[in-house]
Amino acid sequence: MKKIKSTLFIVLFAAMSLMACSADIGREMAEQDCSKIRNNADRDQCYRDVEKTFENY
Repeated sequence: MKKIKSTLFIVLFAAMSLMACSADIGREMAEQDCSKIRNNADRDQCYRDVEKTFENY
C-alpha cells in the first residue's frame, strides 16, 4: 500500500510539473510571436493579450 501511495505521489508530481512547464513554454512562444509584429500598437496589444491569457498559470 505504501508503494502504491508513493508511486501515485510521484506520478501526480510529475504531471503537475509538466503542466507548469508547458504553460511557461506556451507563454514564451506567444511572446516570440508578438515580437515579430512590426506595428507598435498591435505588438503592445499582443503582449497585453499574452499577459491576460497566462496570468492564472
